[in-house]
Amino acid sequence: MDVLIEDEHYFGVDLGNSGVRLVELKQINTKPTLVTYGDIELPPGIMASDSPIDQTKVSETLKRLVADARVSTKNVVAGLQASKVFTSIVKMPQMTDPEIAQSIRYQADKFIPMPLEQVKLDFTKITQDKAAEEVDVLLVATPTVVANKYLNIFQQAGLELMALDINAIAQARAMVPATDIDVVMIDFTSLTTDIAIVSKGVTGLIRSINVGAKSLVRVTAQNLGLDEVQADQFVRKFGLTQTKLEGQVYRSMKPLLDNVVDEIKKSIDFFYQNGSGGKIEKVVITGGPSAIPEMPVFLANSLGLAVEIGNPWQKISYATEFTERLASMALSYSTATGLALRNMV
Repeated sequence: MDVLIEDEHYFGVDLGNSGVRLVELKQINTKPTLVTYGDIELPPGIMASDSPIDQTKVSETLKRLVADARVSTKNVVAGLQASKVFTSIVKMPQMTDPEIAQSIRYQADKFIPMPLEQVKLDFTKITQDKAAEEVDVLLVATPTVVANKYLNIFQQAGLELMALDINAIAQARAMVPATDIDVVMIDFTSLTTDIAIVSKGVTGLIRSINVGAKSLVRVTAQNLGLDEVQADQFVRKFGLTQTKLEGQVYRSMKPLLDNVVDEIKKSIDFFYQNGSGGKIEKVVITGGPSAIPEMPVFLANSLGLAVEIGNPWQKISYATEFTERLASMALSYSTATGLALRNMV
């Protein structure tokens, strides 16, 4: 869904499982510059609800955040989690974007497990070589009921939803330089781990698995006989350090994280078996669990790749007095920042 006009001013909104985050930027002297940002918590599970009452509560919370942050526009670009969309890589003959848009509707029913009249279709061309006879295209389908739910939330908040983007694409926009290298991007959310492969600046594979921060806390609570509040504290303090607490927290989380690593490897294999040339150079991680002690080291050792924690502020100009504050919030603002950067980088 996209009605965005290129020179329209807007801000980015990340409606997450546990809270709302927003970022507003302006182009000043050719550089995206931070205008304002803000976040507010949501009641657990409310974004999964289709109740009109719950949608109104989200709208009221969003409206309060926008007012508190003193956002200067009503125009919004919002993000969708990978678990809310269907994606597939489709091979097509070399053609223009308008030709792809027309042609892809005739192929989409082979890849989308819903009737086409119940989804909104979009695509991104993965193959950038104009001399190639065939191109890989990332097909994205958003269920209409999901798009309408978001539209309703923003309308009730008195805002104009200009576009729905995919979180993984927004995060890549913020954290992955537009270079020739291929990168795996991992977003640890409260409920899921979202995997994306960014090839030469283009997000070419997106998938989601049902292991998130809450899963790690829950399994730690069960194995160590703790309540979930204590388990959360243990995960944050001891993490994957094998020498702390006799490695009990590490051993509790490792089977789940091994599953995550296996799914990352499968995603890499699938992407390159599909005919996409290249090689993964590094992994960029974001989301709260990225800060778990030794998480980057665990992933680097398990995958045999360099792992770095993403910095969503790297393409943005801001006052130096905000440096420490923004650094402390980097893991939670990758989506909102990437949404705000749309059409700027």
